[in-house]
Amino acid sequence: MVYEVFRTRHQGNKLPSTEAVKHGRRVGELRYFERVYDPRPGRSLMIATLTAPDGETYILPVLDRARVRRIDGGILISGLEVIPRGIGVKNVKTDNYPQTWWCRPLPERLAPRTSTPAESRAEARRLGEEVGRTLNRWPTRRGHYEADLKSHFDLD
Repeated sequence: MVYEVFRTRHQGNKLPSTEAVKHGRRVGELRYFERVYDPRPGRSLMIATLTAPDGETYILPVLDRARVRRIDGGILISGLEVIPRGIGVKNVKTDNYPQTWWCRPLPERLAPRTSTPAESRAEARRLGEEVGRTLNRWPTRRGHYEADLKSHFDLD
């Protein structure tokens, strides 16, 4: 399902509400699933991801050890933001910061088809060109206009 997600922290530091809304909004498919299974209730390690419609491209860094904190008009998910910074000899080196996401579902009709500003601009340009082509074709759809022909409304 398509959600708009607001990040409330930057590198572990809490953002003011206005900054979180202004700079932290991203739209994509929210997924919350099990990373490490534990048969005891509530002990499994969960992960939250926000991906592009292709399901493979991450829009936000992965939220590891994710926990749903509250569901009230939206979903509040807390965890550790995992930012990869390179590959070491034995494993991937990452920076881990505490992070909280505020997630709100978007109706499909309001969800944007693109995930980045560049894609949005390209989509707007494409739609604008389509409107321009339609307007340019409008006179030709009515047929060729000949000024010397009398209109059927003329009574002379």
